[in-house]
Amino acid sequence: MEETPEKPIQNNDDSRTQWLILLRQLAILLAVIVLFFVLTFVALRMYTRHGQNVSVPELRRLSLTEVKKICDERGLKFEISDSVYSSNAAPGTVIDQTPPATFKVKKERTIFLTIKAYSVEQVAMPRLIDLSIKSAQAQLATAGLGVGRITYKPDIARDAVLEQKFNGKDIPAGTRVAKGSLIDLVLGKGEDDNVSKTIVPDLKSYSLYTAGLVAAQNSLNIGAKIGDGTVKTQSDSLSAVIYKQSPAKGRIVLPGSEIDVWITTDQSKLNESSPVEEPADSPNNNLGNDELDEY
Repeated sequence: MEETPEKPIQNNDDSRTQWLILLRQLAILLAVIVLFFVLTFVALRMYTRHGQNVSVPELRRLSLTEVKKICDERGLKFEISDSVYSSNAAPGTVIDQTPPATFKVKKERTIFLTIKAYSVEQVAMPRLIDLSIKSAQAQLATAGLGVGRITYKPDIARDAVLEQKFNGKDIPAGTRVAKGSLIDLVLGKGEDDNVSKTIVPDLKSYSLYTAGLVAAQNSLNIGAKIGDGTVKTQSDSLSAVIYKQSPAKGRIVLPGSEIDVWITTDQSKLNESSPVEEPADSPNNNLGNDELDEY
């Protein structure tokens, strides 16, 4: 009778060895993955130059020569992106910047600058003849101009523009003038002088620029500009407000009359009750303040 061969007995040591080999392979794979991520992180740090950020300097109000010196010291670049006209800055100086000051950037980053133009922007003078004072003011504002001095002469067309002048001379429509210039207007007085009157507006708390617009809307002019001790420079006069005027609001005056104004940068003066205003040339007016006609 033929004997059946015996099956080999499974060795537990072989099974354990296979598991060890598998675990070793997994450990090697895991080590490779970790090494890959470490090398990638190091490479990214080197590429982005991590830790080499610099703070963007304040460049506004500086000349381009000063800007170049500061940017070179910090390893930055700059580029002029725009030039605009501004009455409050010297030609060629920086008005705005992108990114702003203190912003963190990488070295070699370009800072984009807006500078004041070296020449004043020119605009075309509109035709105002035969327009009403309000329409003329709107046309001038659209063109970037303003109303200067208003005078009257006899004419049947009351408050209609008869002449438009700049620096004392007639200025035809289409003439190029500096943006922001003030255009003087000669208006018709109308047939009846008794009807040709206007009411003095309240200019308290207005800036000189806004007060000029309001006065022009009422066919009046801003006369003497008198500053208190807080108004010492042209910059002060731009931020100052009116705290007293003469004639007082509500007075009935002839068109073309002047309103003298007192200005301050002290907002608390707006809450003070003002006495009845006297004309600037009154013998009782002894304020001892400087007249700011140059502003």
